[in-house]
Amino acid sequence: MKYKISELAEKAGVTKRTIHYYISKGLLIPPEGNGVNSLYSEEHLERILLIKKLQSAYMPLSKIREYILENPKEEKIKNNIGEMKDDIPKEKQIYIRENISNIFEIHCSKENMEKYEYIIENVKKYVEKMLED
Repeated sequence: MKYKISELAEKAGVTKRTIHYYISKGLLIPPEGNGVNSLYSEEHLERILLIKKLQSAYMPLSKIREYILENPKEEKIKNNIGEMKDDIPKEKQIYIRENISNIFEIHCSKENMEKYEYIIENVKKYVEKMLED
């Protein structure tokens, strides 16, 4: 099946801008055709879904790109997700999402959350004070 970029974006649950970004970073091959006539294949959809799955395991895009380039067969990559996850340093696997007044979020590693707790608390207080005024 062939998709226009908007169809691919909707089906994969990403934005069109994300698709263009993945192409520019070598994570996706360019589509068939140019401009508004560009068409994307099932392979593009599968690759985006794979990238999302690896990102959910906190794998950075640079590492995902390495694995894709080293293992062009998608099945091989899918079968090695567990091994790839083991390559990620443990302190980078845990991220904290701190909500500020249901408007902003701060995302940081658990290590940095502990290290800069006082700064994060001050930012939260500052934002809450600004919203009161």
